[in-house]
Amino acid sequence: MLQNIHLDPRIDKRLDTLQRSGKKAALAAAKARDIIDRLQSGGIIADRVGTVTKHGELRIKGVMKYDLGSGYRLVTFKQGSRFFLLYVGSHDDCHRWIENNRELTLEQIEQRCITRPVANDSGQPEVVTTSPEENDPDPVLLIDERDLRRVFRGLIGGLR
Repeated sequence: MLQNIHLDPRIDKRLDTLQRSGKKAALAAAKARDIIDRLQSGGIIADRVGTVTKHGELRIKGVMKYDLGSGYRLVTFKQGSRFFLLYVGSHDDCHRWIENNRELTLEQIEQRCITRPVANDSGQPEVVTTSPEENDPDPVLLIDERDLRRVFRGLIGGLR
């Protein structure tokens, strides 16, 4: 049974982006949020999160892709009783993410993820004590390319 789920800090940002992207993307985002909520509440077992893609994922050992419908995927990693939600996006986005992150080690994945407790049988999340370093993601990792372009465009525009 899962005691914690671990989420990449960019998952929430990706879900917000998908929510605004259109009807099919919004449905996929809603399904992914539902999966995350059900995992946290202890309502589903990690092995039964959703429909696994037909060909699985062979590029990174332990990684599974789940079909969210309409060409959207949720990329997860399971190690023992730990369950990591790493990325959500279109099939092509997930393919690109896996290619770019195929050298990730378990330690790197643990460092970048935020731990959320899973509710026990009484419906209450178990209290987990962790050091502040584990819960505080590097702020630089939260900045995406669009934000950088916006900031630097403003800086360059101010020089002219």
